[in-house]
Amino acid sequence: MISTVEEVQQRMGHVNMMADTVLLNASPEDLRAILRSMLASKTPGLVSAFMTSTRARLLYQQPAAGTTPVKCQPFSSETAPQLQSILTRARLLYGTSPLLASVVRSTLGCRWPAEGTVADVLAVVDGDLDQALQSCREELTQGDIVDLTAARKAVGDLVAALESSRLDVDSWDGEFPFERAVYSARDLRL
Repeated sequence: MISTVEEVQQRMGHVNMMADTVLLNASPEDLRAILRSMLASKTPGLVSAFMTSTRARLLYQQPAAGTTPVKCQPFSSETAPQLQSILTRARLLYGTSPLLASVVRSTLGCRWPAEGTVADVLAVVDGDLDQALQSCREELTQGDIVDLTAARKAVGDLVAALESSRLDVDSWDGEFPFERAVYSARDLRL
């Protein structure tokens, strides 16, 4: 049975001295290789435990400063690092976070040219949205979704944000930037 986020948090703490020593002293490249090898081992429940632990850490930790989009401003050169921080956090949460929906909502009321920096940034966001939905689809297929209700809520929130954005962009005859995400969302059935 898959553990809940709360159960995982209760078990966390000092893992053991050997594991803590490895975690403190291994290079990031070594840690990535070790983690990939463990996850590829096909040990029953390991991937689910990894996903649950990751979400427990990231969802219940205070977001870093600058990870909340500011309306119409994540696209300027001054706030580009803020948008990158938001996208990084959303990627770590495998798209289950409301962060990507908030990025979509931050475009409401904004206008941008069909080509240029803003259009390029929004194309990256569209790719991240598409990838997040694909990851969600894979988790569903593999039975790795821990909280189906939360997943439905997150996807519903994202779909609502995409619909609002499409209506807004249509109102000023702009080019809707999230086409891939819309098609992925339509194909996802939770």
